[in-house]
Amino acid sequence: MKNAYWRGKYTLISGGSSGIGLALARALAAQGAHVWLVARRPPLLESAYQQVKSQASSTSQSFGFTSADLSDPDGAQKAAAEALANFGRVDILINSVGAAHPGYVQELPLDIFQWMMAANYFAPVHLTKSLLPAMIAQRTGHIINIASAAALLGVFGYSAYGASKAALVGFTEVLRAEMKRYNLRVSIVFPPDTETPQLEYENRFKPPETKAISSNASHLTADQVAHAILKQAAQGRYAIYPSLEVRLIAWLVKLLPQPLVFAILDSLARKGQEFGG
Repeated sequence: MKNAYWRGKYTLISGGSSGIGLALARALAAQGAHVWLVARRPPLLESAYQQVKSQASSTSQSFGFTSADLSDPDGAQKAAAEALANFGRVDILINSVGAAHPGYVQELPLDIFQWMMAANYFAPVHLTKSLLPAMIAQRTGHIINIASAAALLGVFGYSAYGASKAALVGFTEVLRAEMKRYNLRVSIVFPPDTETPQLEYENRFKPPETKAISSNASHLTADQVAHAILKQAAQGRYAIYPSLEVRLIAWLVKLLPQPLVFAILDSLARKGQEFGG
């Protein structure tokens, strides 16, 4: 369904060359938005750019991309500058860049923790801060950060990933409060496991306990997540839950006593230990 909220909006999507970011880019192009993609790998970006252009609903729409490493502040400044130079403004910033590498905390090397923070926290922070002066001057805009259901509670195997996404949630909560005076809307998304190349990579490293926990949860396609995000963001929601299951988890974490939440997670993890060795 078309939603007038997105039509004609100048959007910048980080992590736009694959997964949820690419699904969002295609959906926004179909909604009549102008789309600028940012990611690290030029070949994937070029392919994504062609896919997004093919979804355009009008010949007046504009598209482009920047290859940049957003964990580097200079890369973020470059991406923001190129988007603003070509579009003149950015109305929608979607921080979909990210990575996940699970494992036992005692076995994960420190560089994995540093990589998770660089990709999942500092990259969105760098790009957001690079664009904020222009968005504040406009007195209009919407920033959407993609977190994870793993940021709602501590999930076995996600010491590095979950912590980095939880940091993004904390940043976004403060951003929401501080940007109200400038009429900038802010949203945070909590996707479940989503069928993407990232999940395929992630599954190679999941401990048995993590696999047991995730096997009890439903998976969505990237397109399903993208359409849920666009629908709920247009409705003005701050916290966006692409699935009813994740919304329920969020409520249960708030309402149930913490020992009970831990007991449920521990029980699921024990199943993985029993069957995974």
